[in-house]
Amino acid sequence: IEVKYTRVMGGLTGSVGDTGWTWDMHAQYSKSDGDYTNKVVYQDSIWDSEFLAGSCVGTVSSVRGVPCVDVPWWDPAFLAGEVSPEVRDFLFGVEKGNTTYTQWDIEAFVTGDLFELPAGTVAAAFGVNYRVDEIEDVPGEVTLANNSWGLSGAGITKGDDKTSAVFAEVDVPLLRDMELVNSLDLNASFRYTDVDSYGSDTTYKVGMNWQIVPSIMIRANKGTSFRTPALYELYLANQTSFSGQQSVDPCIGWGDNLADGSITQRLADNCAADGVPADWAGWPSSAMVITGGGIGVLEAETSVSKTVGVVWTPEFANINFAVDYFDIKIEDEVAQLGAGGIVSRCYNSEFFPNDPLCDLFTRYNDPAAGAGGDHRIDDIRDSYINIAEQRTRGVDFNLQYGTDLPFGALTFRAQASRMIENKQATFDETATNYTGILGNPEWVGNVSAVVDMAEWSFNWNASYIGSASDEEWFGSPLSTYYGDPIRRVIDVDSVIYHNFSVSYDFVDYGLVARLGVSNAFDTNPPRLSTLGGSRSTVGASPYLSQYDFYGRTLFMNVSMSF
Repeated sequence: IEVKYTRVMGGLTGSVGDTGWTWDMHAQYSKSDGDYTNKVVYQDSIWDSEFLAGSCVGTVSSVRGVPCVDVPWWDPAFLAGEVSPEVRDFLFGVEKGNTTYTQWDIEAFVTGDLFELPAGTVAAAFGVNYRVDEIEDVPGEVTLANNSWGLSGAGITKGDDKTSAVFAEVDVPLLRDMELVNSLDLNASFRYTDVDSYGSDTTYKVGMNWQIVPSIMIRANKGTSFRTPALYELYLANQTSFSGQQSVDPCIGWGDNLADGSITQRLADNCAADGVPADWAGWPSSAMVITGGGIGVLEAETSVSKTVGVVWTPEFANINFAVDYFDIKIEDEVAQLGAGGIVSRCYNSEFFPNDPLCDLFTRYNDPAAGAGGDHRIDDIRDSYINIAEQRTRGVDFNLQYGTDLPFGALTFRAQASRMIENKQATFDETATNYTGILGNPEWVGNVSAVVDMAEWSFNWNASYIGSASDEEWFGSPLSTYYGDPIRRVIDVDSVIYHNFSVSYDFVDYGLVARLGVSNAFDTNPPRLSTLGGSRSTVGASPYLSQYDFYGRTLFMNVSMSF
């Protein structure tokens, strides 16, 4: 892949006479021009000569129209990699595609004071924005002709979008120096946006800071936002690819997999209800995966966020302590779930067979075909879709303390989050709460202490990952393994990682050198059972990225400022 990127921007600022108001205008142009080159195997060269009883010499290939060459498929020398130049040119090639993305963006705003209130000056800003986005992706000729063996075919992705917006923001001091109201300030912003591909929408944010006394403040915010689908998500031309049955079908061998505990009872029941035999071994042909853009179908993502908190800054010490409750709700999130994810979520769903994901693929299910019937996944439609809802609620805790020491200065910081709800619903009426399961612990946090002594700095940091359990997903830890009772490990205790470092600032040279150790006590990731419990794995899976897989690690780095 070779990408050429160009970005040009400029602007002007000035004042509006003697009013105290200022204005700003700026514009930006950017272009990304990328060539991507792939080695390909010509599909028509294989189809036209793979099973010929005679010779194809004298004919031309069905797609490229080049003279056909007999391929010695069963020649031991050919199978060992000895390919003649003629056969190599007939089978193999190189193609180049190109993607360009261009954006124009122009914005202008004015800001200044509106008028005076008893509590202070009302300040405001008003502005406009205009943006044009264009995309064009032209695959190579082989891909356009769907003539690449083992790879997907694709069309030209081309489209543009224009966005216009007006916005305003105001700061209003409401009250000052009253009983239980040291100060009360309001901040409000508004934005109207019109997008050609979607339509128009209005978003806003309202925030309030109430300083009860100098040491206690209550703050609250509510805001909305929306994101229209990106050009690629809208205009992606239909593409086809192929995935092996083993990689997309969770029902293969579900009988043995249930016996050894490597799948849940729910998945087994759903596979059986769909007519898949317990000993289904799969099918040699691949499933066809169809992807494409959602122009005319996709809705814009929208969200509503709410926060309310209290800040304590006592006068007797250099302490800042804050507690904030947050509630974030996203609707119609644009996503592509992946072929395997679609099928797996369908058969693992408690809403099977009515889960809408089950409508995105087709299972052949012909019990009379061949030995044992044909139950393969035929095609999977993995285009961009809108996910119904995602909601996150929790509480953040933040503490900062600083003090002078006889030999330097100490800064202590602590942050922690308590997750109350992490709910996701791919479609309406299919909501699942992931709070507390592996990968989504209820508690996480960080603590650090830094001692500064002239040019020296000593740092300790600890990361905390709370306990978690998959019992809600997989039921009791008690299970069976081919009839024998076992106990699975499907929950983990909390984990703490400690990191230490020391740095020295070479002030005269603008250099800072740092030496340290991460995971100083070589803490291992939790050990978990597979669903069967007969085998163990470390840290469950890479998607549980909170855990450290490297162990104790020494590091050194140097930075320079100039």
